[in-house]
Amino acid sequence: MTRRRLLTILLLLCYTAGVAAVTLLPIVPRSPEYWAGEPWWTMFRWVPFDVDMPSFTLNVIMFVPFGILVPSLWPAADTVRRIALRAACASLAIESTQFVLGMTLGSRRTVDVNDLIANTAGALLGLLVLHLALPHAAHRAGLAPAGPRTVAAVRSADRAPTD
Repeated sequence: MTRRRLLTILLLLCYTAGVAAVTLLPIVPRSPEYWAGEPWWTMFRWVPFDVDMPSFTLNVIMFVPFGILVPSLWPAADTVRRIALRAACASLAIESTQFVLGMTLGSRRTVDVNDLIANTAGALLGLLVLHLALPHAAHRAGLAPAGPRTVAAVRSADRAPTD
């Protein structure tokens, strides 16, 4: 493993810990009586784009590093479709964890479809930044190579049709 790859992995781990801290903490356990009379479905915000702009913007910004770090470590994720899918899954995992914590410990944070949209948009913005900074896939794969095969595989993938 190269030093650059190890550094990128450490950055991704620190980033993941930061996202978990921002989205899940503090966990404040509450007794069921605290939420008495308030149905569990009030935790959900289903209406897309019915959100305050600062919250939406911060969620976009929070996932920009995702769109840079994930394709740097895994060149196969270096397409719009693949990074959007991974970002949506990561965001859904966060929202699901917030729901489970709310239902089990009473730590009610809202589960918001706008967070899914903003986080996915942020990852796509990060991918755009990565593509503008390093237009060639072989150079992007060289950011944190797992070994010599990674760059060669990406060079051959450059010649193949993309998603």
